[in-house]
Amino acid sequence: MLNSERQRADTNLVNANNKMTMPQFAFEQHKNYFLHSLDQLPSKSAIFDNSRITMLYFELIGLDILDALESLTDQHKKEIVNWVYKLQLVPNENCPEQKCGFMGSTTVINLKTYPKCDKYCESNVGMTYMALCILITLGDDLSRVNKSAILWGVGSLQKSDGSFRSNYENGENDLRFMYCSLAICNILNDWSTINVNNAIQFISKCLNYDGAFGQNPGAESHGGSTYCAIASLSLLESLSLVLDKRKLKVLERWVVNRQFNGGFQGRINKDPDTCYSFWLGATLSIIGSLDRIHKNENINFILNNANLLTGGFSKNMDSVPDLMHTCLSLSGLSLFGDDNLNPIIPALNITVRAANFLKHIQKK
Repeated sequence: MLNSERQRADTNLVNANNKMTMPQFAFEQHKNYFLHSLDQLPSKSAIFDNSRITMLYFELIGLDILDALESLTDQHKKEIVNWVYKLQLVPNENCPEQKCGFMGSTTVINLKTYPKCDKYCESNVGMTYMALCILITLGDDLSRVNKSAILWGVGSLQKSDGSFRSNYENGENDLRFMYCSLAICNILNDWSTINVNNAIQFISKCLNYDGAFGQNPGAESHGGSTYCAIASLSLLESLSLVLDKRKLKVLERWVVNRQFNGGFQGRINKDPDTCYSFWLGATLSIIGSLDRIHKNENINFILNNANLLTGGFSKNMDSVPDLMHTCLSLSGLSLFGDDNLNPIIPALNITVRAANFLKHIQKK
């Protein structure tokens, strides 16, 4: 839906104190946007067919942030959990432990050979991270997760420089997959299969002169990579090993300077985008500097990129809503203390409620 077709709040309204009037938060529309997406997606989403679990992650995390999981019946939740477990690859004669974990979709499954593994069946650390978050969010105790195989698989993806590949067969390696790998170890509460020191060294090599992080050593600083680095160090409880007080201040300055026209840009000279309200808002939250930005301006930016007819958030005013930007917009609003939303854990992007459940099952 184009700009002209949107119902947008008037951002020029001011009250007697000359303070900005916030646009409406359309709770019911956003909830229904996720619920409708669980049942049916537009044809343009077919390109994501091999990573359906990604879409499911954004839908369910978004519903949980909205405190709207009760909109799903227990039977529906059970069906979703069972579908997620269908994507788990476990060791057998055709599937070495290096390939174990969760796939992104049933699309890649050869029904003639399933549950045996063929050349198209392979896990991915991003999909495994999302699968675990989905299960925790829906109250599953992870008892059917083959934890030892997943941890062994993650360990086999770590390279000698400390980085992690996305998957066993020719996978990319950068901070995105570093973060997903470490998040998996954190959720499963076991770091024994990876070299933590090498991981920290790789992260430190991705730190740039401007205080932020690139995806790989020497790459341009980026909001997403910076979040992955800071969240990874937070999960490792090793932030101070890479960033002393001076470096934290330089990082803080870089992130704060990414706020532009209310929103956040992912890189210098780029337009602001709602998703970076989470990536960079969470970065500031982790380092204790969230009070350094103009929160109300950012909230206003996010809310003005909502579609009040269909629900959902878009990246900017020239785009249509999508699941990722809707979920991450809500994550950003939650970080900024929106009373309509459940609080989140910035280093994992799950709700505090789900994180408390995770702590409970980890103690068993």
